[in-house]
Amino acid sequence: MAKLPIHWIEVRVHCHATEEEPRVLQALETACPVGGMKREILEGHFGNPLVRLTRRVDRAADIAEVWTQWTSTGLLAKVAHDVDARVDDEGVLHFRIDKQRAYAGALDLAIDPDTMDVRVKLMAFPAKPEEARRVARVLAGGGP
Repeated sequence: MAKLPIHWIEVRVHCHATEEEPRVLQALETACPVGGMKREILEGHFGNPLVRLTRRVDRAADIAEVWTQWTSTGLLAKVAHDVDARVDDEGVLHFRIDKQRAYAGALDLAIDPDTMDVRVKLMAFPAKPEEARRVARVLAGGGP
């Protein structure tokens, strides 16, 4: 597979006090099985403990593995219909994966607030938002 025009992929999920961290980690590994892991202990709005787990994928082979998984599960086809709105002015593609479905082994876009946040930094030359949106359309399978 040719190198994808992606600098990095980052998937971030919060583990609330009422959740079991190993289960949240399992959901994260379903969504993004490779990459470096970062664990941060935070405090919630009412002082409750909160853990943020972040997985970042930088290596081209790992990026290709994650992207292939997302394509084969149909996740990217669901992103394709409104991909232009999901790319910000910095060339980052944003979408959310359903955390509960990921724990069950399935990948789907989130429709409720219990999510994993996904950010994909696109390679676009020239580095302009409209070029990043074009790259995102091609990657998501929505054409140029």
